[in-house]
Amino acid sequence: MTKADTLKLNTMRAIVILISILLGSAFHVHAQGLIVTYEETTTIQMQRPDLGQSNDPRIRDNPQIRAAIESQLRGMNKDMELNRSATSQLIVNNGMSMYKPQTSEQPDIRTGEEEGRVGNVNMRGNITTQITTANTQTFKNHLDKIIVTQFSFDGKEYLIEEPLTEYKWNIRRNRREISGFQCVQATTRTRDGTNVVAWYTPDIPVSDGPSSYRGLPGLILYLEINQNNGSRVFSCTSIEHVDEMPDIELPDKGEKISRTEFDKMMRERVETMQRRNAESGRSGGTVIIR
Repeated sequence: MTKADTLKLNTMRAIVILISILLGSAFHVHAQGLIVTYEETTTIQMQRPDLGQSNDPRIRDNPQIRAAIESQLRGMNKDMELNRSATSQLIVNNGMSMYKPQTSEQPDIRTGEEEGRVGNVNMRGNITTQITTANTQTFKNHLDKIIVTQFSFDGKEYLIEEPLTEYKWNIRRNRREISGFQCVQATTRTRDGTNVVAWYTPDIPVSDGPSSYRGLPGLILYLEINQNNGSRVFSCTSIEHVDEMPDIELPDKGEKISRTEFDKMMRERVETMQRRNAESGRSGGTVIIR
């Protein structure tokens, strides 16, 4: 064997060893689990009630009662905000992920310079009625490209299984630092016209994010969903790398329903509550917080 052949053989061996090391490192990165904690804030715009137009004659026709309620609302702007904060976690492991709530604060009404906790967000029935599907968890199977939403409503468990949403992201040039990571901005528009802004980090090559959002070349650390009547913001507060983590399995507890059936169920509940409000002389809208 000539020196040239020996040199070529040694070079090939070195390349093989280097590739093996790189593949081993990549496998380790993907095998490593992640726990990402988000602060989630939902803000919904509402209008201050016109007590003079109330359906309740006790309020509409009684100046003393109306004056007493007006004194409680004094200083409030015409436009008010319902704010709800929660802490949630995204757990990622071996091609699967689970997004679940950790804690949830009771909604607040924020109006101008005043802020008051209002319990079930009723304000004597004159502002809003809240519907919440509690303990909602979202499971993504990235290998089979399905997403399963598990939630409880009226004391009953439900499951919605559907294909993973393929978002059409537009990657921007904007950059910012979030939780110590350099992030890139991306935007998309959902089928119902909702505008979504995401910030993802290529430093963590996991194509995942809070709720159902995914599909970017890196982990989403900040997400803002803007709708006509408010917004929903997910902001990463911590990231934990876990070397050993139990496998994530899709849930099987609950009645399986379609997204269409879920929307119908929510719509019927809203109509029922609005009818009850009308029968009791209350006024105001209905807010669904999931």
